[in-house]
Amino acid sequence: MNKEKQVYSMLDKVYDPELDQPLTELGFIDHTVIKENDVEVVFRLPTYWCSPNFAYIMAEDILKFVAEIDWVNEVKVTLLDHCASDEINQGATSGKSFSESFSSLSDGDLDELRKTFQIKAFYARQEKLIRYLLQNGMSKKEILNLSIQELYELPLSVEGKLLRGKYLEKKKTSNYLNQLAITTPEDKEITEEGFADYLRGAKGSRMNMEFNAHYCRGLLEARYNLPSADESTLTKI
Repeated sequence: MNKEKQVYSMLDKVYDPELDQPLTELGFIDHTVIKENDVEVVFRLPTYWCSPNFAYIMAEDILKFVAEIDWVNEVKVTLLDHCASDEINQGATSGKSFSESFSSLSDGDLDELRKTFQIKAFYARQEKLIRYLLQNGMSKKEILNLSIQELYELPLSVEGKLLRGKYLEKKKTSNYLNQLAITTPEDKEITEEGFADYLRGAKGSRMNMEFNAHYCRGLLEARYNLPSADESTLTKI
């Protein structure tokens, strides 16, 4: 694998925090510049006014993941055409926190924001997996009683394995102790009586994220005169 492909394979791990989709799939990565062992990642967002804290999270994650490549010496991030490009580019690349780069903002701590979006992504990924399991013959009781090990051992289709992997990836970030596979983001059990209401709430999170992703793609395409994404790739509601 050449250097550019290695960089893009790491960029596949960088997600828009609000949309829970890779920047590479959203079209947010404009290009990369590789000079020997130094890498510059140039990215763009749908509007000039996209939230600086969202952008900063993306910039930090770009730096983090690309720096994990063994041959990379230095990583630079460049956000194009944004109201806070200078602060984000200089601050993130130099290792400053968001609050250091934007001291005038009252909501300068990104940890709580990251946590909020982790929970939303948890709901969205979980709802997709539950919906798949229901469509493939499992009852709500069977789903709610599944252990993590049993979920791992289920003979799933390619689609099912992908949904399982993405959900468990998000669940692991919560450092869960409960051995049940399907729990709340707080690692609490879900009752059969509360299952339908819980699933409706999770579906709402998933639908909201998918709508926002579709909307952001459209804005990006209009802003940079990009070809329209194939609507058939959107998840059916």
